[in-house]
Amino acid sequence: MSDSRDSGYYRVWMSSRTVSRRGLFRGLFAPGQRAIQISLEEDSLHRQVARPPQAVAEPLFMQACDGCGACRDACPVGVIALDNGKAQMNIEFAECDFCGKCTEICHRGALNLTQPMDTGLRPVISDQCLGRMDDLCRMCEITCPRTAIFFNQQNQPVVDNMLCNGCGKCKLVCYHGDINLSLMQV
Repeated sequence: MSDSRDSGYYRVWMSSRTVSRRGLFRGLFAPGQRAIQISLEEDSLHRQVARPPQAVAEPLFMQACDGCGACRDACPVGVIALDNGKAQMNIEFAECDFCGKCTEICHRGALNLTQPMDTGLRPVISDQCLGRMDDLCRMCEITCPRTAIFFNQQNQPVVDNMLCNGCGKCKLVCYHGDINLSLMQV
């Protein structure tokens, strides 16, 4: 078998195998651009609003929740609302009692019994808290069902995020309005 490839063929073949400067930089920086894109997409993994207890991970929740409102209707204390067609917590006038009725009624899989009973909300106590100044007000510490809030020796409130489940009792019992609930940053 004779090979019909001559030196012209190999010269063309070799010239197509060289890498231009632009191609070199594209090859070097493409993984970095991909990493930036992935990190931007990961921001969508974190919750932007509080979800009902036992909600699945945010991307799954966004796909599964169709906004039917069954969880809202099943909630005996009325802390679940629909916003943009998705269920979210609204702890302004009542706390979540974690009865589980919202999870029982959800047939789409957005709420799952295998998930922990946690709203993802955590108390943020302002600097004007009366408990910081003296020990006359300790209502949040007294009413916390999981003893997640306590005052240290310097009269500073401490929130144990591992014990807290975001029920909202502390916010509602603070008659000075010094407690706000915010999403836990993971």
